[in-house]
Amino acid sequence: MKKLVTMLIASAAIVMQAGSSFAEVTLKAAHSAADTEPYHIGLSKLADDVAACTSGEIKIDVFPNNQLGNEKEMIEGVLLGTIDITSPSNAVLTNFVPELAVFDLPFLFRDRDHLYKVMDGEVGDELGESVNAAGFHLLGFFEAGIRHIMTASKPINSIEDMQGLKIRTMQNPIHVASFNAFGANATPLAYGELYGALESGVVDGAEAANSNYEAKKFYEVAPNWALVSWTALVVPVIMSKEKWASLSDAEKNCFNAAIAEAEKVERAAYAKTDEDKLATLKAENVNITEPDVQQFRDAAQAVYDEFITTEDGKRLLKIIAETK
Repeated sequence: MKKLVTMLIASAAIVMQAGSSFAEVTLKAAHSAADTEPYHIGLSKLADDVAACTSGEIKIDVFPNNQLGNEKEMIEGVLLGTIDITSPSNAVLTNFVPELAVFDLPFLFRDRDHLYKVMDGEVGDELGESVNAAGFHLLGFFEAGIRHIMTASKPINSIEDMQGLKIRTMQNPIHVASFNAFGANATPLAYGELYGALESGVVDGAEAANSNYEAKKFYEVAPNWALVSWTALVVPVIMSKEKWASLSDAEKNCFNAAIAEAEKVERAAYAKTDEDKLATLKAENVNITEPDVQQFRDAAQAVYDEFITTEDGKRLLKIIAETK
């Protein structure tokens, strides 16, 4: 009789679990930006929509400001399963998915519309397959703004002013090569260490978008801001492959619908922030310069010659250039 009661209790528990459409779970999403920046806005939108779609059964906690490690550590956390979702800069993710390197080329995109069409089109789909093959699940693509150059001591009025400056870059070969081509001494450094490095003189400058330059108050230690638009950063939103595989079809549909809306919100926030924050920077008396961008474009050709050497790379570059 005791065995029968135990079996009945166990069977009831299984039935109760099967009766729920979604498994109750809390996921960790982490990123490097401040909680006022578009990354956070986008991931928070993802969390809200997933929770609504799953009737609150799937909760996503969002951790900003490198709380769970720097971008490389967060990517490793996704592989290890200690973090479920993150939105790293493409430049850092290329250390794990080399095929993404094409997105890091300087002056690759004509404008934001071109950027979005490439991410959402044939090239984004193809590179997404590479992301998945590397052990992640690609949810979608955010952006990290149009990037410019900050310096601590002297302003940049022309490419000649870049000569010999130690400029912090992401830990990415193409970014390093780009700033070396501009005449600087590229200095890879974790983002979380940048403010202190600028303040102490370890580096003379860095690259950023209007949004994080203002949000992180980098202008306090690097008050010169050169508008060169040297790149527009692609931001893959990746999820643990194992966590994705554990979801039901209904849950996956919720995530797919939610990321589509989150992409719209995050991208719109970055576009608006780029414009709004420039006005804020002017009010903060930041020294804004507009050097001849063609000088930087000409120098960047050396980077293309160095990194686009395979037929496959040339094919992707052609598709990007022809995307209207």
